[in-house]
Amino acid sequence: MNGSAPPLADALRVAASAWRGLRGGTSLDRALADAADEFASATPAPPHPRLAAAAKDIAYTATRHLALIEAMLEKLSHRAPDPAVAALLAVTLGQLLAPRHAAYAVVDQAVQAAKAQGDTRTASGFVNAVLRNALRRLSMLRPELERQPTVAFNAPRWWIDRLREAEPSHFAQILQLQRQAPPLVLRVNRRRSSVEAYLQRLQAEGIDASRVGPAAVWLHVALPVSDIPGFATGDVSVQDAGAQLAVQLLQVEDGMRVLDACAAPGGKTAQLAEAADNLTIDAVELDPARVGRIEENLRRTAAHSHALIHVHAADAAQPEQFAQERYPRILLDAPCTASGIVRRHPDIPWLRRPADVAQLATLQQRLLDGLWPLLEPAGRLLYVVCSVFPEEGPRQAERFAARHADARPLALPGIGQSQLRLLPAHGAGWSRGLPSVHDGFFFAMFEKT
Repeated sequence: MNGSAPPLADALRVAASAWRGLRGGTSLDRALADAADEFASATPAPPHPRLAAAAKDIAYTATRHLALIEAMLEKLSHRAPDPAVAALLAVTLGQLLAPRHAAYAVVDQAVQAAKAQGDTRTASGFVNAVLRNALRRLSMLRPELERQPTVAFNAPRWWIDRLREAEPSHFAQILQLQRQAPPLVLRVNRRRSSVEAYLQRLQAEGIDASRVGPAAVWLHVALPVSDIPGFATGDVSVQDAGAQLAVQLLQVEDGMRVLDACAAPGGKTAQLAEAADNLTIDAVELDPARVGRIEENLRRTAAHSHALIHVHAADAAQPEQFAQERYPRILLDAPCTASGIVRRHPDIPWLRRPADVAQLATLQQRLLDGLWPLLEPAGRLLYVVCSVFPEEGPRQAERFAARHADARPLALPGIGQSQLRLLPAHGAGWSRGLPSVHDGFFFAMFEKT
């Protein structure tokens, strides 16, 4: 059973439940977890071990077509279906738009899913009729609806307008890239292996991959983490190549004290432990639930064996909760709109609101101002956000420097300037120490004078 796929009808049911959560304002990952728990509690037999992964794939696929799906439903049905029925239709339409199974099988399994639940059972005939109507009209309906920018780019109008304002020459490219599934990029733990040796290991196992950064390896075909060679033993970690740059740019040295602020899920904390010997690292995370993910990552990578790491459930802007002395290096990977990582989290544009940009910029300012006194003279603070919006990137950095006379913008190593903006990209190879396959990030370095 472990090697087989779960019943498509079950995966559609879980994905549909998650879709309702998403459209109610819950993050897709949280909604999927809740939906999987709900399914397990309502089903006598244990769920298929791959059910959660299958449902996630279905829900993510549908979310990458959310605007098109909802526009199609308006055209395909003469009446607005009940929420549970609309959700089942939505995730099923996602499977018809990005086929992984024969269309007839998808429709059949959607009907079976409808019959299996009390709130959709009486609408199984309606589900069948709408989906067969979709199959007949899809080739003509899709191009007609994609003339609308919100459908073509799968984002609310305000999100499109803000990206156009931020990147007038690249906004369409960014939006189109955000509709794609993300590349699976690994960070090779250099304490355990070299990039070259790991690529040879992948080649020996028939896995196509290439180097896209100093320690970054891109798997050309995504695999479940359980199937990635060396993942369970900490030889590699899943981490975007752009995100890997933060520790590289910070240039920690043996024996340093380092503050990793807003540290969850712990990828950069583990990477810090790999970067130098005998570090003392304070990893701070506000959300207690996410602190557990940091510890899990540190155990898997054996990071504690290379550094003295203290994980704190605390507000990074309130150093009295965790700091004992000052630091020569501070890494602030600040909360942001996450506008640079939408292809990893396609629900982001649909969960954000226009006011969120200013609210998050205020939070970033609070964190920067709260952490700055913790930096030693001649120490370095690296500010990072996975955003392409200037309010969270260059403008935030410029305003910080203007508020603090002792904050000197410092050239990023190998970059030659104090700021670096990475727009989402999917290229080949790597140059100047910069990756070619990465999400959107902003980096700014400050030295205390």
